[in-house]
Amino acid sequence: MWNSFLINVKTSIRNTSSLFWVLAFPVILAALMLGIMGNLQDSYTAEAQHFAIVSDANWKASPGADELVSSLSKKPKAGSDDIQLLIPTTVASKAEANTRLDNRKDIGYLYAGSDGLVNMVLSDREAASIQSDATASEGIAVSILSASLGSFNQANSARAAIASPSNQILLQSGGPTYTKQIRLTHIHPSMTAPYFFAVLAMACLIGASTAAEMIAKTQPNLSALGARRASSPSPKWRQAAGAFLASWLFSAVSLLVAYIFVRTVCGVQTGGRDPIALIAIAVGTFMATAFGSMMGAIPKLPTETKVGLVIGIDCTLSAFIGLYGSLAMDLNNAIQEHAPILHLLNPVKQVSNLFYDIVYYDSLAPFARTCGILVTMAAIFLAICGLLLRKQRYEYL
Repeated sequence: MWNSFLINVKTSIRNTSSLFWVLAFPVILAALMLGIMGNLQDSYTAEAQHFAIVSDANWKASPGADELVSSLSKKPKAGSDDIQLLIPTTVASKAEANTRLDNRKDIGYLYAGSDGLVNMVLSDREAASIQSDATASEGIAVSILSASLGSFNQANSARAAIASPSNQILLQSGGPTYTKQIRLTHIHPSMTAPYFFAVLAMACLIGASTAAEMIAKTQPNLSALGARRASSPSPKWRQAAGAFLASWLFSAVSLLVAYIFVRTVCGVQTGGRDPIALIAIAVGTFMATAFGSMMGAIPKLPTETKVGLVIGIDCTLSAFIGLYGSLAMDLNNAIQEHAPILHLLNPVKQVSNLFYDIVYYDSLAPFARTCGILVTMAAIFLAICGLLLRKQRYEYL
């Protein structure tokens, strides 16, 4: 068995087709994904916007207005989750603020009414732009700013109703922070992370083509090499086991290279769970190798056809996990919401879930559940592979 293992490992290393598709292609695809979607994360990030502040008598009479602007325009410290929303410019009147809007120096201005409430005015140009694309950085910043103003005004109204006329409560509060970024996941993942997880999942299943080719070469009716192996004293199960282990090792190393590229070059974070990611790679490639072995054991089909079927199935299933862009990702989300059983039966999706579970969940229970699903799939594939190899009989060698 180990002699077969070493021979298959050497054969894989010398096979330029396997080196390209299993080792190099996932890295190339991840690099293309990085180039295409490198700015996606920035498009969903709030950036500080230029606003004029109308510092007239009403503004000065509004309790906490200056503290509000100071809080929203404070630059966050390194490593902080705080957000800077404003780049303020103080003006004396609304007319001056409107002039700055006309000259495109600011996208809007803040002013205080006679009731002490702070209001926001946007230029017509920016309002139309935000209405057409609310996910742009300006739209996100304005949305957060609007919510902050609403919270501030509501608090001021409550204080006016129940507090003393001195209105010193807000000023004594030490300058509260009106916005704070929170997260509900293990870490704060990037918007592009699911796309790179899809790349890793597809790369994992591509490794199944190596297993299909190795198992096919043990069949005496498909090649001269298979015929010579069949006439050797080594049992067939030892040859198949050696091919399986060699393919598993080759696929795992190839996926590890792709994972390192995604982590270091593409900047996808796992929150210090890289050792668990190694387990994910081992489990995912084990399932992929079992799937490839099953495909390689199909009788009568030529080796090239089996490899083509594996790659075709992989590419087709990858379309349902978001690999091919935002529309495919929307389809992935729709399937997860309305027909999750389809994702449960999709091995490519389950491999993607391995990395998704590492990043998005505090608990490792979802990861363990996904590992169980993949091990079950692998057991089914290996059982079918064993039945196919066992039942094959040949009229001649």
